[in-house]
Amino acid sequence: MGLWLAAGAVGLSLLALVALLAVLLQQTLRAFAPAPVAELRWNRGGTEHTLIAAVVEQDARALIVRGSEWLRRGTEYRRIARADLSQLDWPADAVTLHLRDGRELHLRGDAATWRITPLPALPQSLPGYALAPADIDDVVAANRLTPAQTIGLVLQRGWRFVAGASGGGVYPALVGTVLLVLLMSVLVMPLGVLLALWLHEYAGSGRIARLLRAAMANLAGVPAVIYGLFGLVLFVNGVGGGLDGLLQSDVPRWGSGGLLWSSLTLALLTLPVVVIATEEGLARVPASLRQAALALGATRAEMLWRVVLPVARPALLTALILAVARAAGEVAPLMLVGAVRYAPVLPLDGEFPYLHVSRQFMHLGQSVYDLALAGSDVVRDPAQAHAAALLLLVVVVGLNAAAIVVRNHLRERARELAV
Repeated sequence: MGLWLAAGAVGLSLLALVALLAVLLQQTLRAFAPAPVAELRWNRGGTEHTLIAAVVEQDARALIVRGSEWLRRGTEYRRIARADLSQLDWPADAVTLHLRDGRELHLRGDAATWRITPLPALPQSLPGYALAPADIDDVVAANRLTPAQTIGLVLQRGWRFVAGASGGGVYPALVGTVLLVLLMSVLVMPLGVLLALWLHEYAGSGRIARLLRAAMANLAGVPAVIYGLFGLVLFVNGVGGGLDGLLQSDVPRWGSGGLLWSSLTLALLTLPVVVIATEEGLARVPASLRQAALALGATRAEMLWRVVLPVARPALLTALILAVARAAGEVAPLMLVGAVRYAPVLPLDGEFPYLHVSRQFMHLGQSVYDLALAGSDVVRDPAQAHAAALLLLVVVVGLNAAAIVVRNHLRERARELAV
């Protein structure tokens, strides 16, 4: 019975994971796939309306369309009931112009001869709007795209979204997320391993050791936002503000949040996970290896450094995997200690000291929040939020996969040594 329950739980977990990935992929394709362009005519209130627009959603009852953005005032969507439509055509000569300032124009091809690539030779003005060829980023004839061209366009737009080539991309957030996780790992692993060594090898089962283990178990369940408030008071206002006062800086540099304070905050958040996982790994090291090292004349410190820790390296990597999985998706504490919606410069550049730990940074988790809840485009921004979430998932899985490969290799070597 227990085996069937466990198998059912695993199956449900895998099914939920597959469903999540399916939703993320579907919304990501929706974010970057070209919308077909329709010519619509409908009557409302006795007035005949005509519109050439991109159809972003449709069902049996209505269509949601996006008209041309002639003015820079945000995207306007309309919901048109199918019962009101007197004409719905999908003209083959319809095109969508993507302007360099982010706007979209939907036109019929009778104004000029449109092509996908290279950019067409445009007249100096289009009907009702002055437009220079240099203002156009690309031209897409969505109604004439073949499946191969559609896939290529989706990949191209996805790359632009990741690399930030056309503005509004998540490249700064991607860099900030990876740097944050790497710096957090560098800070938390030595401290966590040393504390686990002391608890397991020196403290034993005394009262202080029991209190510390109980504290670690309780700290592992503390909400992340509490760590954010702690980091804001201790690191940003306390240490950072003190450094600014000591340096007599007119502009707050260390006291305004940054990559270092965010990494330290996440290091404290993940420290209990690292300590617990490392101590469990140390407990699995065979006692015969310790006794053999001591019998050969090694000191206790040499035995721990040269025998115990190398054998326990798979457990250390397991602790690192758990720490990365816990920290990579945290947003609430980062918004208090250094993550911002827009950072003008990256924390990593070509100027000495190359890694600027005092700078504020962008994070993929916050980008997901901003796109999903604080974006100005109610249709495209939520879809791009799913794309950013998929990218965050890829980053976390990639970092964990690399650590898992190394861990499995070290585990095999440890088994050979134990034999």
